[in-house]
Amino acid sequence: MRLTFSLKFLSLIFALIAIVSFFLGFYFNENSAGAGTYEGDIEFFWKNMQIYLNNDLSNSLKHPDYISNRTPFLYILHANFNPFLTTIDSYRLSVFVISLLIPYLFFISIRQKFPNLDLSLSLLLASIVCLSPYVRTSAYWGLEENYGIISLLLSFIFFQKFFEIKEPQDSKKYFNLFLLTFFSSCCLYFDYKLFIIPLICFIKIIFSNEKYKFKVFSVIFYILFSIPFFSLLFLWGDIFPPTVQPIHHVGSILFLNHPGYAISIIAFYLAPILFFKKQKISYLFQNIFINRNYQYLIAFAVIYILFLFFIYEVPTVGFHQDIGKGYMYKISLILFDEFWVRKIFISISILICWLVILAFLNSKILDWLVILYFLLASISIYPILQEYFDPVIFLLVFTFFNTKLEINYKPALILYVYMLTLLVSANIYY
Repeated sequence: MRLTFSLKFLSLIFALIAIVSFFLGFYFNENSAGAGTYEGDIEFFWKNMQIYLNNDLSNSLKHPDYISNRTPFLYILHANFNPFLTTIDSYRLSVFVISLLIPYLFFISIRQKFPNLDLSLSLLLASIVCLSPYVRTSAYWGLEENYGIISLLLSFIFFQKFFEIKEPQDSKKYFNLFLLTFFSSCCLYFDYKLFIIPLICFIKIIFSNEKYKFKVFSVIFYILFSIPFFSLLFLWGDIFPPTVQPIHHVGSILFLNHPGYAISIIAFYLAPILFFKKQKISYLFQNIFINRNYQYLIAFAVIYILFLFFIYEVPTVGFHQDIGKGYMYKISLILFDEFWVRKIFISISILICWLVILAFLNSKILDWLVILYFLLASISIYPILQEYFDPVIFLLVFTFFNTKLEINYKPALILYVYMLTLLVSANIYY
């Protein structure tokens, strides 16, 4: 009884520390992801914003100085609805306030998915997202990433509401279906890699036991919400504006080494979640080597690593060669000077990280498809950055993933310390 009370009290203290640190980070102009400061990516954003403030929509969409790897949906919203665009600092403050929705919406999502969870434990889990270096830097420096995260969480909230409503409340069900399809579609407009969110929602609706009419309306809603995207695709001739098309090389170059880096990054966020599994971690890894299907997957990973090590030549690209590839690559640069030693270290790390992913996943096909989506998508992404997966993987685990978790205080505190260590390390690094 006393131990339980102590854990609850400690959880509340830790949650408060995370939330207070989130405010302090803004006050002290923290840059824990490398893209912050007034000389960082906010320069590009502010120039883009001036385009949409000083031109009509038609000319803005075709403006030769627009530089972004996302649709202009975010700029359109700011230009029309944000009254705090007079200075960079007032704009930064507005984005910080908007970003405060992330821990709140995550808390609501946790309460929906785990309704029997203690309030203090829900608060602790929700506060962990405040420790993400990428959520923090985006919130402090007016960057673009947090809007997709907000849309992801809103998608899950209305996803849960849609499936919770039973007959005869059809009007409420239609309303939640509309909001579900709208916010999941917004995920794509805010961040291309979050195309997986409307895809998950659509698959779950279509293969559910819901009435046929709801499935038909979901198709209609998604078609309607996709019209602006296809119009933009027609206008640009690509998913990126003409100014950045030569940089991203979508479809022209395949980066077959990127799934390896993606494996290491995804495993980084799944590793502490293993403590939430019912089975002991030793059993989870032991089961990998016993299960024949997993043995095939391990063998495939070994072949892939050998291919990268002995055969594959990394494409030479003239942009962003010195950034990205995730934490494992950066560790190799710190620890080793020789290229071949770094290559061995990264190869071994990829294999270990693949085992972590296999230990986390079970027979839930949707979770496998999500991981496979990120691995395949990474082949055409340049550069491959850790921020593309943080905190998306962490949020998906506690929202859309079907893998069963047993939520209690000790693994939650382990996860908290794990993410706090990442935050401190990121601040030291940058």
